[in-house]
Amino acid sequence: MLNGIRLGKIFGIEIEISYSWFFIFAMVTILLTFGIFPEQFPNHSLLVNIILGLFTSVLFFLSLLFHELSHSLVANLNKISITKITLFIFGGMAQMSEEPKDPASELKMAIAGPLSSLFLALIFYLLYKLLLGIGLPSPYYASFTWLWEINLMLAIFNLAPGFPLDGGRVFRAVLWMFTNDMDKATKVASKTGQGFAFLLMGVGFLFMISGNLGGIWFILIGWFLYQSAVTSYQQLLLQHGLADVTVNEIMTDKVETVSPEITLQDLVNEKFLKFRFGRFPVVDGDNLLGIVTLHDIKEIPKAKWESVTAGQVIEGLDEPMYVKRDDPAVNALMKMASEEIGHLLVVDSENHLVGIVTRADIIHLIKLKGELRA
Repeated sequence: MLNGIRLGKIFGIEIEISYSWFFIFAMVTILLTFGIFPEQFPNHSLLVNIILGLFTSVLFFLSLLFHELSHSLVANLNKISITKITLFIFGGMAQMSEEPKDPASELKMAIAGPLSSLFLALIFYLLYKLLLGIGLPSPYYASFTWLWEINLMLAIFNLAPGFPLDGGRVFRAVLWMFTNDMDKATKVASKTGQGFAFLLMGVGFLFMISGNLGGIWFILIGWFLYQSAVTSYQQLLLQHGLADVTVNEIMTDKVETVSPEITLQDLVNEKFLKFRFGRFPVVDGDNLLGIVTLHDIKEIPKAKWESVTAGQVIEGLDEPMYVKRDDPAVNALMKMASEEIGHLLVVDSENHLVGIVTRADIIHLIKLKGELRA
């Protein structure tokens, strides 16, 4: 559900729109164009309402992005790396490379989202009152009448104590402060989140029984929150399973590399067809220059494969492509998940290639530890 289209980066954070988000964008536009605006402003023409519907939906999209960016910027200020923000059917999600290290960081990061939505609600409300007060026609302020209300509702909903909603994270941070035990705080917050999810689904079923089809949204949101609450606690157990394990302990030091001088034709014949990997690291002696992928080769006309070398099509080594050998294994697993790749290169303190770690290596270790505890 969270796979989608990457738009670019803001403050170094990858911004992505899930394909599922286009459904909610269309639904909001239709609701505004044919429902809310015609009811509130019956003097508008259909064309005006269509334009307003699209304009308002775009501002709604930007509101959700602003909400998630607020989380992310506060997280970065507290030394918590946010790798990607994904907007999807139920809102947005900022993907962290690690959990907060203390309750204060968690609290500040969690509360930033609802506060940003409250801020936007105030801004849109003031714009609505200002444009109405100076006597402009309704098309100039119609969007803001809905945007201030929806941002206020988002702030209130996100403050509900349903982990991993913002309110649930605030609840976990407070429990963490009082108990000084993140594990216990996470377990309690997760159970509370699951209870809140069942409450939403129950309300949804009651609505459905009474003939209100809007209840399906409560059921879907409740189910999503339930899955998220369970997954968040499982992630904590996963971190326990990898506690104190470094990449160096599970990596493989034998890595298939290529020289920057190899031609693309030889690279295809000797490496890609033989090993069937999607990419290979390019090294010159001890120096890791970058990687070359099958996609890079396919961008070059086949007639030139005999003369073009790997060094000429090399991709620079970006931070998401590698880990240090002394990095925690759980961080490597989270990075692979966020980048949607199955392995990472391992480098030493001087960025020399020393090995490779795969998702399979880490999963095998987790299973082994589980069997030993059984």
